[in-house]
Amino acid sequence: MDSQTEKIKQREALENAYDNFVQPHIDMLTEVNAQSVPDIYVTFPGFCCVSGWLVLTLLYCFWLRSHR
Repeated sequence: MDSQTEKIKQREALENAYDNFVQPHIDMLTEVNAQSVPDIYVTFPGFCCVSGWLVLTLLYCFWLRSHR
């Protein structure tokens, strides 16, 4: 029974080591400064660009198919 409690203590120590040392470092690396993000909205222009290329591709495919 003593070995079981020892294993539990070791596991808790490892979990605490992750929470105390690793997690703050990961949080610091993944933190995004709100002022560094520009206020440019790219969703609509990106959607228009992708839609335009899709329409051109479909038109080209239909044009090739009609000339066979």
